[in-house]
Amino acid sequence: MKPAVDRLEERLSQKLTFVKLEVQSEVGKLLYVEYEANLVPTFIMFDQYGATQYRTNGVPEYSLINSLLPEN
Repeated sequence: MKPAVDRLEERLSQKLTFVKLEVQSEVGKLLYVEYEANLVPTFIMFDQYGATQYRTNGVPEYSLINSLLPEN
């Protein structure tokens, strides 16, 4: 799964900020509970105001994520 996540980040890093959390870390455990992430990986996209715009468990398809982004 890591290679797929890395490819997604590489392709979208100019459009999105990726934050990876280790679920075993103190911060990771807190956010895992707060955002009700039931599986790893969980992807959550936030807008500029912090509202959740998209979430999924597993690695999302590049085309789906790209289609959710506003045109520049």
